[in-house]
Amino acid sequence: MLQINISEQDCWLSSDELCECSDISSALLLELVEHSIAIPLQGEVIETWQFSVENLHQVKKATRIQRDLALDWGGIGLILQLLDERDRLDHEVHMLKQQLSRFKI
Repeated sequence: MLQINISEQDCWLSSDELCECSDISSALLLELVEHSIAIPLQGEVIETWQFSVENLHQVKKATRIQRDLALDWGGIGLILQLLDERDRLDHEVHMLKQQLSRFKI
């Protein structure tokens, strides 16, 4: 049974756990790290890497995009950056609308 290590501060996965949870090979994980799609929080080599749960979501999203659109990993990295930026801007618009609603009479 796969166990995820949990501390008070954070939740992290080893490279093996990340590969198992996202159904990818360690070779593909290396490629995703090279393209900054998955970013180890700590560790010098793949055997000691630790990843956040957010990385698991990014890897799953990236593999879905690759499967659906058949893009290279560099293009997928760019798409993920643009999606993150869009989410950040959506959040900012939401916050500004809340502030603006205070001034409506």
